[in-house]
Amino acid sequence: MRLARILLDGLRAIPRVKLYCLDSLENHIAVLAFNVEGLDAADVGTMLDVDYGIACRTGLHCAPRVHEQIGTDKIHGAVRFGIGPFNTEEHIRTAVEAVGKVAALRAKR
Repeated sequence: MRLARILLDGLRAIPRVKLYCLDSLENHIAVLAFNVEGLDAADVGTMLDVDYGIACRTGLHCAPRVHEQIGTDKIHGAVRFGIGPFNTEEHIRTAVEAVGKVAALRAKR
């Protein structure tokens, strides 16, 4: 959860990043869903994968009703990071930096 806190704080600091279902990390697992305003989740996921070598999941995550509830069903879902036992702080900081670069690209359009 220490890595989840680093990820959460890092993503919260990036303009145009919208986080979902994260009032607190208390009673939470190390999975975070977000979008970059103005970009399709699939496009963000592709950029993270192809340009930065970062694995993530995009779409409705086998939970279309949850996405209906949070309003992301109409924008093709969200981007999801899941932190695993082999992730390091460097991985997390690299992911935050990459999301920041993707969000900055959106700002230039």
